[in-house]
Amino acid sequence: MAPAGAPLGPPLLLVHGLGGGPWGWENFQRHFAERGYLSYAVELPGHGSDVNSERAGGLGAFSVETYALYLASALAELGQCVVIGHSMGGLIAQKLAESQDQGGYVFLCSAPPWHMFRRAYWAMWRRLVWHPWRQIIAPVIGRTVLLDDSLQDELVNNRLSPEARAIVGGKDVPDSGRASMQMCVGLVTIDASQVRSPCLVVGSTDDRLIPPSEQRRLAQKYGCPLQLYDRGHMLLLEDGWEEIADGILSWIAALPIARADMAASI
Repeated sequence: MAPAGAPLGPPLLLVHGLGGGPWGWENFQRHFAERGYLSYAVELPGHGSDVNSERAGGLGAFSVETYALYLASALAELGQCVVIGHSMGGLIAQKLAESQDQGGYVFLCSAPPWHMFRRAYWAMWRRLVWHPWRQIIAPVIGRTVLLDDSLQDELVNNRLSPEARAIVGGKDVPDSGRASMQMCVGLVTIDASQVRSPCLVVGSTDDRLIPPSEQRRLAQKYGCPLQLYDRGHMLLLEDGWEEIADGILSWIAALPIARADMAASI
């Protein structure tokens, strides 16, 4: 989405999470455009308009690395950006940051690059075990995965209104079981020493999927600042989302690439 005038700062590349799509970024994109920033909300392969294509037939076997390569091709056309990834999109962005130096990276309620067999995830696992086929066995054998309504409400949409939950539930699409398994088991390895771009971690205190303790650990891994808000996992759509968007823009405005762009426009 483009601003009314000349763009301020670097373009923003927005990456959705598991089962999501560009629709999840609509609030943020309007807000960014109103404040002078150009943004692109990417649709990962096999999702949304691509869900019925031949490529989507193998979606269950897509990996986090597959998605990162797809984003790398987009960056090759866009040039220097700030990449903002939500949930699984945050892990994809981390993998991308390992090899792609960009203006900056924002990991928003991001999945971590380590396994989830930790005490912090007990609330998640005790719900998933009641749905063993769709949520555990199917991903292991390379099928697609989609959280059912009850899991969505308990783990992901707990801070959304009933009306908003219904809208989100109607837009979610199946996603890669392989990528889901990678996140749970910790099969995505990232060498933090190779991440040279500025990074920001944004988390929520009431995130039942990726708890705040894990967001703190993620910020420590990359030696970067942490912004923590009283929100749930879907802070993109929850009441008061403007606060999160403005917090990200404040961080972006201080980046070297943003200051260079502003100087060039004077």
